[in-house]
Amino acid sequence: MLFTKTAILSAMAALASAYTQPDYNKSPSGNAITKPGLNDLVTAGKPYTIEWDPDTKGPISLVLLRGPSTNVQPIDTLAEAIDNSGHFDWTPSSELEPDTTHYGLMIVVEGSGQYQYSTQFGVKNEEYGNSASSASASASAPSSAPATTETAVSKGDGLHTIYSTEEFVTTRCPKCSAEASAADAAAVTGSSSGSASSSAPSSVFTGAADRNTIGLGAVAAGMLAAFAF
Repeated sequence: MLFTKTAILSAMAALASAYTQPDYNKSPSGNAITKPGLNDLVTAGKPYTIEWDPDTKGPISLVLLRGPSTNVQPIDTLAEAIDNSGHFDWTPSSELEPDTTHYGLMIVVEGSGQYQYSTQFGVKNEEYGNSASSASASASAPSSAPATTETAVSKGDGLHTIYSTEEFVTTRCPKCSAEASAADAAAVTGSSSGSASSSAPSSVFTGAADRNTIGLGAVAAGMLAAFAF
């Protein structure tokens, strides 16, 4: 894999890392990377063994690269200051964008800055983007919540009131929850106003008979409330 030194220098400056910076005054040498090979596909989320010929002394670091050969960008440090064993077990991140090529590796020898590139390879990632889609689907899914209603039922003697409680489920989607809440509030306000208007006694009376009638109505209302509780 051929990369321009200018592109490498600008990319390395953007990637903060503690590993030894490659010495680009020299050409790539040593530690030839044999796996992955040219146009190989590695699968995100599954273990993969990187292999190379370990022919230098001292620890090395592994860097993941992305981009065309003329404008490569380091995107992750896979290993830092590890033994130069010739192999490294790597599980590609599920966040890597799938691509048939444009990925690469660089080995840097710690201390000396000697470096080597792999050929370009690809990443297979069938799960890419699924996390965002799942979160979006969850946010738009309708929700159901139980609710109850009480119905007043008069007994035969006319002096007692019992309440029958029923439970039902309403399903609302997030997009219409605001409209539904406003409609519910309006319905409750209207119902309360209607009930108050129908049950409130008239404030206009002209004689003792009217006052007596209202007094008897108040007594009956008080008895009804006492029996209801």
